Order: sequence, then C-alpha cells, then structure tokens
Amino acid sequence: MRQIIALLGSILIGLAASEARGAEVPVGPDRVMGRPDAPVLVEEFASLTCSHCGRFANDVFPAFKARYIDTGKVRFVLRPVLTDPQNVAAAGFLLARCAGPEGYYDVIKAFFRRQKEMFETGDARAALLEAAAEGGISGAAVNACLADAAGQAALDADLETATARGVDSTPTFFFNGVKVKAGEMTIQEIDAAYAAALKSRGKR
Repeated sequence: MRQIIALLGSILIGLAASEARGAEVPVGPDRVMGRPDAPVLVEEFASLTCSHCGRFANDVFPAFKARYIDTGKVRFVLRPVLTDPQNVAAAGFLLARCAGPEGYYDVIKAFFRRQKEMFETGDARAALLEAAAEGGISGAAVNACLADAAGQAALDADLETATARGVDSTPTFFFNGVKVKAGEMTIQEIDAAYAAALKSRGKR
C-alpha cells in the first residue's frame, strides 16, 4: 500500500501540508447498504478502475438496488479490490471511506459514473475530485483523507479480506458468503442467485 499511496502525489490538490493536516478525516468501518435484517447479504468485490465493475454499476446496479435493496430483501456491501491504475482505485476508495456512512456510496457511484470519461481523457484527478465532492469532501479535506494512516490501514485490511476470500478478478459476487460468480452479473442471474441463497438459508 505504501508504494501505491506514494503515487498519489500527482492526484492531490496543490494545498499546503499544514492545511491538509488540519482537516478532519472521518474514517469508518464497513459500509452496508440496505436493511440490516435483510435475509440475503450480497457482497461485490470490485475496483473503481475496473471497466466491468463500472458497467455493472451503471447499467445493472440501479435495477438491482430498486428490486432488492430498496425493498428490504438484500443488504449490500461493496468490498475494495485494486486494479490498474491502482493508485487511482486506492484514492477513490480512501475518499469514499472518508465521506462516512452518509456519503460512501455517493462517492462510489459518482466515480463509476465518470469512469469511462476518465479513461478517455486520462484525467483521473478531475474524476476523483468530482466524486469526492459528491460525498461532501473538498479542499484540504481531500489531501488529509488521502494521507490519513488510519484510512490506509483500513484499506489494507479490506484488500487482505479479498485475498483471504480467494478473489482474483473483478467484479466477484458472494451471496450469503457463497461465491456465485466472478464477472458481471445480469439482473436475471441476480434473480437466480437470490432465490438460491434464500432456499439455502431456509435449510439451515
């Protein structure tokens, strides 16, 4: 992680170090979307710089959220994995974490929305700053967040979780702890996986 964070210098806003150290850096634990008592936990291991993850986020996730998360059927967690350019993915996840419970998925959603444009223009800095702003992070707080040791340690722990779970490609989906698919899922595949998870849960 230290090598990755060292590469973030080209992304940071040009602010004085003293300003950055003075900004608040809220760092939190897992971010769960949906009702805590939902019967099925869906975990997506994804990278912000994975084009397949971006396509799923933009094209499939809205329907999945409306059908399952908003109706109380699923609680959802996006777990970080880093793909090239890893420094950009790391920065995005750090900024999302610093946005706190209210803004975590706002930053994730905003970055995925700008991902294609970022790849076309090569302007990762603009994509990161715009996504951070969606989560209420701007000015000195951006630098402070990216330099925060606690946030970096939390991201390291997330990455270790992915390795421990055998995740080697993105996106990878787990339903109630069972690996269902490595690769993008269609809404029809999600329907089938949800039904299987509910059935399996009923047998326990």
